[in-house]
Amino acid sequence: MEADVASKKVERASLDVLLKKPPRTKVIEVELADDQKVSILFRAIGSKAYDDLLGSHPPSKRDKEIGGVWNSDTFPPSLIAACAVEPEISEEAAKEIFASEDWSRGELMDMFMKVVTLNSEGMNIPFTQSD
Repeated sequence: MEADVASKKVERASLDVLLKKPPRTKVIEVELADDQKVSILFRAIGSKAYDDLLGSHPPSKRDKEIGGVWNSDTFPPSLIAACAVEPEISEEAAKEIFASEDWSRGELMDMFMKVVTLNSEGMNIPFTQSD
């Protein structure tokens, strides 16, 4: 097995190649009634854009009490809107989806957490809350 790894040549990166790296994308399937599924294409936003978005949705007192690092009411629809490519989803539309009686909390959190994961793939550090 070592011979296989050693035989694979990996090109050395250049700054130009690194700067042209395309953002990660992910197709997320959403199950509708009667086993019908639709898909949404999401694209990760850049690190600074993610941090800025996160900073604009600080945790509420209730969120802080349970160890949250974002506002659990406002950040999820905002991130969904920022990352949705096809179809595009406005922040207002995302808020409507999150307020809809037709979506369970589990369905919403599943979609949201997949988008969080899309934006944080490759980051394997433990998170701790700080004030």
